Amino acid sequence: MSQATRKPSTVGDIILYEYLEPSGLKINDLAWMLNIHRNSASALVNNNRKLSTDMAFRLAKAFDTTAKFWLNIQQSVDLWEVTSSPRLQEEINRVTPANEIIERKNSANELDKKHAIA
Repeated sequence: MSQATRKPSTVGDIILYEYLEPSGLKINDLAWMLNIHRNSASALVNNNRKLSTDMAFRLAKAFDTTAKFWLNIQQSVDLWEVTSSPRLQEEINRVTPANEIIERKNSANELDKKHAIA
């Protein structure tokens, strides 16, 4: 997999630097706009919580964008985190493809049939 050298901007970064700061809005304002608790708004802006689909729709309405816009940002960060993590890459490399399991089961079934006939 191709690895980006720099982490993409997060949903929190975009909210903070593209929407809140230029407008003079604060976390409390964001919470009120999205109809969520202040702690939830703070966690999202400070990158302590990943974006949910529900929240993407709320942000889309609040900032006149689309849910897809916000979900694409989150997906870019998620993909970067997986491809940039040696630990996760090692775990993924240990995943067994389904076709290998199917082949093993078929081979075992054929051996069982041969032994049953003999």
